[in-house]
Amino acid sequence: MPTNPHNDRIKAILADLEHDTRVNLHDYPIRIGVEDGAVVLEGKVADIAAKRIAHAVAYRHADNSPVVDRLRIAVPSSGMDGGLRDEVVNLLQQEPVFRDCGLYVRENDRLETVRVGRSEWPERSEGDWGEQRIELEVKDGTVTLSGNVLSLSHRRFAEVLAWWAAGCESVANRLHVVPPEQETDGELADAVLMVLEKDPLVHQPQLYISAEHGTVTLEGYLPSEEERHMAVLDAWYVSGVRDVVDRIQVPG
Repeated sequence: MPTNPHNDRIKAILADLEHDTRVNLHDYPIRIGVEDGAVVLEGKVADIAAKRIAHAVAYRHADNSPVVDRLRIAVPSSGMDGGLRDEVVNLLQQEPVFRDCGLYVRENDRLETVRVGRSEWPERSEGDWGEQRIELEVKDGTVTLSGNVLSLSHRRFAEVLAWWAAGCESVANRLHVVPPEQETDGELADAVLMVLEKDPLVHQPQLYISAEHGTVTLEGYLPSEEERHMAVLDAWYVSGVRDVVDRIQVPG
C-alpha cells in the first residue's frame, strides 16, 4: 500500500527538528499539518532561533510547496495589547533611521496618526521622499507592520524592533520597499550589523559578520556566554537569515 506523502513529509520534518539541539520539541512541541497543499507549523517555541529553524527545515522538505508559519514565541504576556503597541511605537519613534517615516496605529478599523513623516509634508514632492510610512497593528501578541520604507535594511530593522518589545509573540512584516531593492549577502550582513550595533547588551565592535546565501557567520570575541547568546539571537531576529554559524569566542 502506498504511503501518504504528507505523512512522510511531516515525519521527515519532525525527525530533523528532533536532531537539532537548538529546537526543544520536548518542552515546546510543534504541530505540523498540511492545509490546501501548504505545510503549516503551529505551537509555541522557546525563542526566535527555534522559530526560524523550524521554518527552514519545513521549507527544505516542502518540495516547493508553501510553508505557513504560525509559530509563536513563548514569552511572558500581560494580556494587554495596548502595552505592546505603545512599546513598539516608542521604539520606532526613538530610532533615528525612521525619523522621516510617518507612524500610524490601526485599531478597531481606525487609523490613528502618531507622527506625520517628511514624505508626507505638503511642501515636499513625492519624487523627493516617496511614501515613507509604517502602519502598526497589535492583536493577541502579534505585531503587524505594513506600509512603505526606503530599504531592505529599514524593513528588517523595523521587524527586529517589534520583536524586541516585551510581550511580542509574533511579527507579521508586510512592509514594502519602495523602490524595490534586490537582496544580497552584503545587505543581509549590513542588516545584522545594524541590529547588533543597536543592542546595548552586545559589544558589537568585537564582532565580524559575514553572510552567504542566507547563512550568517558571527566571529570575534565577547566577554560572556550571556552576551554571546544575545548576539546569536539578534542575528536570528533579522528576516532572511536561514542559519547562524556561531564562531564567537568567550573567556574561559
